[in-house]
Amino acid sequence: TTGYPLVDANMRELKATGFMSNRGRQNVCSFLTIDMNMDWRYGGDYFEETLLDYDVHSNWGNWASGAGMTGGRLNRFNVVKQSKDYDMGGDYVRLWCPELENVPDKFVHEPWKMSHIL
Repeated sequence: TTGYPLVDANMRELKATGFMSNRGRQNVCSFLTIDMNMDWRYGGDYFEETLLDYDVHSNWGNWASGAGMTGGRLNRFNVVKQSKDYDMGGDYVRLWCPELENVPDKFVHEPWKMSHIL
């Protein structure tokens, strides 16, 4: 668990189903490699073992690129913004992170802000 609902939801979906959306893959890769400074090869290896639609070229190429190993532009995804933009009501994160079920909508993508306000 990272504490970031979108990342946690995507990883739980992957573990439970063997699938993750392309946007989820990009967000998870960006977060783990850039924000958490995780070695991109760990992510590539886990996805290789877990994805049902695994493709060697797409997987390893996307992880290397997402971690900035291929030169050119580095795409750092803001996972909170992505979560708000693509899961406005929080339905997706609540589905995979049931601990967020009773979190008010305005905090579902940033639950760490609740304690400062409530």
